[in-house]
Amino acid sequence: MTGLIFRTQLQGTTGLNAHLEITGDNPRVVGLRVCSSTETESKRSSRGYICTGDTSIAAYWLQHSLPVIIMIYEHERNRLLWESVNIDNLEITGAHWELIVPYDNEYNEESAHKIANLTCTSPYLARLALDKALIELINSGREVYLELDEWINQPSSRGNARVCINNPDGGVYQWPFETSPDMPHVLRLPYLFPWASMSIDENFYRERNADYDSNSLAPYIIESGEIARFRFRLELNELGRAFLAVEPYICRGSFPVMNQSQNISISYGAEYESGLKFLLYRNK
Repeated sequence: MTGLIFRTQLQGTTGLNAHLEITGDNPRVVGLRVCSSTETESKRSSRGYICTGDTSIAAYWLQHSLPVIIMIYEHERNRLLWESVNIDNLEITGAHWELIVPYDNEYNEESAHKIANLTCTSPYLARLALDKALIELINSGREVYLELDEWINQPSSRGNARVCINNPDGGVYQWPFETSPDMPHVLRLPYLFPWASMSIDENFYRERNADYDSNSLAPYIIESGEIARFRFRLELNELGRAFLAVEPYICRGSFPVMNQSQNISISYGAEYESGLKFLLYRNK
């Protein structure tokens, strides 16, 4: 059975502020841009709400592997409208893009089925793309933690973790997820965060006088013998670091070039460089 899990997320350079995880036999993720009918980036037309943004964001959406949809919350009627982003309905004019979210395209059960069937060329790459803002944040030296509470004696397929950014202007992002009812929730985390290595937050555990082993992933407390509470520190693993290296090329076609500030001059050979073609190119 197919289901949808909604998650807000840290908004970075992807232009997305949430995503859906599609559960079931063919799990994958869909990027979301959620707006309000009262926001300046969405204005009314005869057909629907016109959403706009920078062309660089549209290029990212179209060139990447993940499907993207735009949702509008209509305050007046307390409903959600949506439209998928593709080359046919996205109009790009200079430095900006426009997309119409039709008034009659309301989110409902039928919509959920359509969203679940949107094309995703690489669900695994899409997972990394949606977490790009978090990955970049950790790479910049910021501290990111993951908190998890679990009822250890009640089998449940639904869990909820919290991603916590440890800085004054950071935030807490709920991370609902689904797993097998008899699967301990902590075992699901590597699938949710494949780009991260996890270790317990030793300072946090120490402050709570928890009995811990730095090499374990044990809870810092089990309250009343029922609720296990964990707090992990997220750091980039080999996959996370590799994604940062290849993402500019995958998404924008950018490739590493020699840093000219190093004043390194490459020679291609005097005879080759004396050819007319090379001379014309160099003198352009």
